[in-house]
Amino acid sequence: MGILPLDQKIQPHKVTKPIQLLAAWMVGLIVTNATFLATATYLSPSAWERGALVIAAIVNVPLFIGALFLLQTRFRAELQEDHFYSEYLSKKTASLIRVDKNVVQDSRLEALERDATRSKLIRGEDEKSSNGLVKLDWSNWRVALNQLHPRFDELREALRSADIPLAEIFGNEGNSPNEWVISLSNSLPAYHKAAILRVVVPFEFEGFSFWDPIEEADETEDVYIGSYGNGSFARIDDKLQQLLEKDVEEVDLRHYYSRHVVIPSDV
Repeated sequence: MGILPLDQKIQPHKVTKPIQLLAAWMVGLIVTNATFLATATYLSPSAWERGALVIAAIVNVPLFIGALFLLQTRFRAELQEDHFYSEYLSKKTASLIRVDKNVVQDSRLEALERDATRSKLIRGEDEKSSNGLVKLDWSNWRVALNQLHPRFDELREALRSADIPLAEIFGNEGNSPNEWVISLSNSLPAYHKAAILRVVVPFEFEGFSFWDPIEEADETEDVYIGSYGNGSFARIDDKLQQLLEKDVEEVDLRHYYSRHVVIPSDV
């Protein structure tokens, strides 16, 4: 068994993506075992070093596979490309306080349930919530609230009164967001977006944004009230409050967003 040519080396500065890192690990396994086995062939059959090298080559395989499995599970978020990992860090700065965790359902089943919920809303079949509005089904959507908001207790009660279940509480002491923004998943239905905004807007938030959660980054929430993102967002003004008094559709929210979007200077 030959050894890889010396000129075929892994160049660390070119390993910039997760798949490249995993590939480098596999190449490392092949090169290491090839070196061990090639060296063993040159040793005397009676030499103890020969047996030790063969055993080491065998043991290396499960060790490397175990390390790869660990990288793909426990450190999955850290294996993202820089762009996605920076978005992950902008949303979460520490371990979150989990209140509840919904069982992950099949994506097709979720789509059917969401369509059924939308149909009920159109036909007005849903029951009324405590605030007199149509009670929405939040079983497929998760809401997170930043505990550092100056009016956290009031916000918590307002969400409860609106029958909007809170899934997580997050936020680092002494690390409040530069601007208080509500981040809404693009997948969240317009009815749910409007319901969140109706409750939260009166609590002096600067704006709201749309974004796509990254499952690989363990972003399991669909709404971050008081997110740490530094991207663009739409400023909240009286026109939004007037819009929310109506039966808001997705196109209305998108139109408002396009006309009020701002980009922070530090982006």
